[in-house]
Amino acid sequence: MKTLSLSSLVILAICFQNFNFVNLLDKKYFVDEKTRVTHAREILGKEYKKSDVSKLEGVKFFHIYLYDLALKNLPQKHKKYSNRITKAIIKESKQYGIDPVFIASIIQTESSFNPEARGLAGEVGLMQLMPSTAKEVAERLKIKWRGPKTLLDPVNNIRIGAAYISHLRGHFENKPYRYMAAYNVGPGKIGRIENSKDVPRFYSDKVMKYYEQFYKKVAIIQVPDNLASN
Repeated sequence: MKTLSLSSLVILAICFQNFNFVNLLDKKYFVDEKTRVTHAREILGKEYKKSDVSKLEGVKFFHIYLYDLALKNLPQKHKKYSNRITKAIIKESKQYGIDPVFIASIIQTESSFNPEARGLAGEVGLMQLMPSTAKEVAERLKIKWRGPKTLLDPVNNIRIGAAYISHLRGHFENKPYRYMAAYNVGPGKIGRIENSKDVPRFYSDKVMKYYEQFYKKVAIIQVPDNLASN
């Protein structure tokens, strides 16, 4: 009898725990590997080769880990949305060429995965979007705007948030330290800062902390390639 490795046993445990994620082996729900790696290289720059992210090129089951992340971090009353949230993160990351782990890291930074989160300045939902900004993006995406409550739907929130990140990314010429800061304090303020050393780093550092922690976890316990053929 073939003995499973510790990593295989852990992955099987994750799979069984997450059995209600729609067809774990359906490639429709797989993370786009080219997108993930390309954006990770952009985010990490010269640090990419030394990072845990570089160890994971070619991993086939990233959707399992994203689902596990959502399931564990969502408040108990919202765990029923873990399936929808995971699929939304994967879908929007593919559409905009964004690493889905980056989207998840912003969600963790902004709301700790609480779909009902409200900010002191009026931010709403998972990605803590300002209703005025979100309304403009929603109209462009042809999402029916029903006021701020539109953002309490986790899928709408992720759709609008990912589109806004993509807009900022293009506006700031794919410079992560600028578009991350702009997501936090607004593009106008960052646009007026000419010297890169003056761009505030507190928010981006926090996002990157979660980003690197997540990848470190996956690097320790990753899906063996031969699991796909079993």
